[in-house]
Amino acid sequence: MTIKNHEIITEKLNILGSWIYKEIVGIDYNIDIDYEDNYTTMLNLFFFVSVIETGQRFKLKVRYHNVSELTLRKVTNLYLTRSLIVHDNKELGWDSNQRYHVHDDSGYGENDGYNFIDFYCSSIEAISLEEF
Repeated sequence: MTIKNHEIITEKLNILGSWIYKEIVGIDYNIDIDYEDNYTTMLNLFFFVSVIETGQRFKLKVRYHNVSELTLRKVTNLYLTRSLIVHDNKELGWDSNQRYHVHDDSGYGENDGYNFIDFYCSSIEAISLEEF
């Protein structure tokens, strides 16, 4: 799986030690329509991540491009047992707009559905990492 600008996440956090995703703290979904009525969708998710040893907290912004079939279920808090699960469907011959299937863990294994969030996208990009 390729996350564009992945070094934004790893360079700073890996120096500080082991870290974990705690929860999704923000969701920003946008639909742009051009003059020919073509739709472009974008989902920004903001994650709360924590350095395990020190408890230092960060806010991570990740952008998902050309999002389709976005499903949110019973959203109050979006706690994560780990990072979101990403399946790369390229080798299965799927449409490039649905290259990645992204979802959280259902609690019964990564191939067994989702708990809070589920969608498809064409690409994933790390945008920013800042202290929380």
